Amino acid sequence: MIASAMAAEFGDVAGWTADAVEHLGEGYAIPAACRGSADPAGLAWLAEACELGAGTRLLDVGAGAGGPAAWAAERFGVRPILLDPMPAACRAAARLFGLPVVTADGGRIPLRGGSVDAAWCLGVLDTVQDKAAVLREIHRVLRPGAPLGLLAVVARDPLDAWDSQDFPAPEGNLFPTRRELDELLAGTGFEVIERIDRPGGAPLSWTRRAERAAALVAAEHGADRAHALAVRQSRSLTRLFATGQISMQLIHADGRPLGAPSAPATRGGAMNGPTGDNEFEIEFEAEVRAELDLVASSDAEQVAALPVSEWLFDPADAGREQLGLRNLLGAAQELETDDLRDETP
Repeated sequence: MIASAMAAEFGDVAGWTADAVEHLGEGYAIPAACRGSADPAGLAWLAEACELGAGTRLLDVGAGAGGPAAWAAERFGVRPILLDPMPAACRAAARLFGLPVVTADGGRIPLRGGSVDAAWCLGVLDTVQDKAAVLREIHRVLRPGAPLGLLAVVARDPLDAWDSQDFPAPEGNLFPTRRELDELLAGTGFEVIERIDRPGGAPLSWTRRAERAAALVAAEHGADRAHALAVRQSRSLTRLFATGQISMQLIHADGRPLGAPSAPATRGGAMNGPTGDNEFEIEFEAEVRAELDLVASSDAEQVAALPVSEWLFDPADAGREQLGLRNLLGAAQELETDDLRDETP
């Protein structure tokens, strides 16, 4: 279960941020959707380390409102697929950037094995309990030897050694130490190639746009409990960074075969995965199409006249629901198109 503060931070606030950007203008979208997770210097380091380029299929695991993936698409020409377990964050990313978005948990990624050229996981691992499951799934969907870019929050000391009174961890955060993270990566098939401390200092123009969007969210929703929870999370993290109990690192790792050697794959191509993976994708696309047909064929006025208990969807959210479903369908169709391309001699 997702902690309530985490749901507020990555769910409610993401939707409010999309509202703020629609009011302020599209120039605010990427800085606002990156707030708290990434900045241009860090993103540029990860993009160069992972050798992203035009046409690279980049999977962003825990993509949130989609800012980093949209930045990579704009600056490097990648083809991103966003994945996040929070429906509100996925809807926000779809509204802001129109990129393929999948609502799913990182521990069960609905993509074919060996189907992506690179992956990002930015500020996510400390928010999940089973970190190994997420890393194993990322390893599975990456083509052999493909890069993983991490923005990781690491603890100076193991969590069980913390004084909970002096250094309370924010709700839902489980910070690994650097050693624990290295062991997790090695145990799930990754080799750390390089790492740096997160470079500090976003450009003033970037910071101003992010802060203006945040100020608008606070003005509109400051009295909301979800906003108060998100602010409390942010303040707790800020205090831990200030005391040195936690720090942020950028890591470039490459996937290595687990168990038996894998058949070679050419850069930019995708290997055929197990039949089960392909079946999962087919079922995924069919379910999305069915839901889209249901929403599209429903009469909002007729639905509104029914008792709330009989609604299949909120008629006021029909437009947003269609947008989210169409982005899901776009992700499924892109995977299918690339599968056909890979099989063409």
